[in-house]
Amino acid sequence: MSNIKKIQKTLRGRLRENVSLKDYNTWKVGGKAEYFYEPIDLEDLKLFLELLDNTPIILLGNGSNVLIRDGGIEGCVICLKKTLNNYSFKDEEYIFEAGLSCMKMAQITARENYAGLEFLCGIPGSLGGALAMNAGAFGSETWPFVTQVEMINRQGELKNRLPEEFEINYRWVSQFDNEWFAAAKFQFNTQTKNQNSNIKQLLRQRNASQPIGLPSCGSVFKNPQGHHAAQLIEAAGLKGYYHGQACVSNKHANFIISNEQTSAKDIENLVAFIQDMVKQKFNVTLETEMRILGDEL
Repeated sequence: MSNIKKIQKTLRGRLRENVSLKDYNTWKVGGKAEYFYEPIDLEDLKLFLELLDNTPIILLGNGSNVLIRDGGIEGCVICLKKTLNNYSFKDEEYIFEAGLSCMKMAQITARENYAGLEFLCGIPGSLGGALAMNAGAFGSETWPFVTQVEMINRQGELKNRLPEEFEINYRWVSQFDNEWFAAAKFQFNTQTKNQNSNIKQLLRQRNASQPIGLPSCGSVFKNPQGHHAAQLIEAAGLKGYYHGQACVSNKHANFIISNEQTSAKDIENLVAFIQDMVKQKFNVTLETEMRILGDEL
């Protein structure tokens, strides 16, 4: 980024170099970002992209569902964790910005008694990630409620797209080159009561079955057709199994837990070991939900 000094003087957000990413992902592992930008709002992000040269870009939300390797990320990480978190309501539609947490979205719609998004309370990420992977929990998924998305490209230009422009599958959504989710419209067909109580019930269910409060990325593997990943991993005898300082949760076998000594390589090796064991024992291939970013040391 040859023009970093010029860009820094122009922007309202914070642009830094060589920033550790351990505090920006839910596993608390990984190396540094060569450049790290935290925009103030959408207009600030647009300006940054307009000024940016050909430096590679990765957008990061809450940092769940990703594994950042120990060698860090070359190029620029744009972090939306504390920004792009506004929303509005008009003509029976909610417009949520991509940095808004899934939990907040569930709470906002439940407060107005709109049913459908309560399942998002079980997802630790933000809207951008939920759209990118069609996140789901408790039998529901994100995209059935989406009527339109707003994309931002490398030039800082905004473009509206409809759901039918994407290929949407289980935990996978097609991507347009050099475009990222900036916001989305959501619409609901029904209006019912007591959605807050539904959220409380789902949270109790999540807390009883998942290792809440411990560093993880959420579910590591997709459920193969006809199977549950957690059941396969447990049946392979891997609950509580350690590789280095990474551990398969004793509470839910589709969660991998880290600690202060865990490296990203420990986690990546454990993921590969689990896949190998499940394939050997059951001839089932486990695919990851989480995405691996960056370089190895």
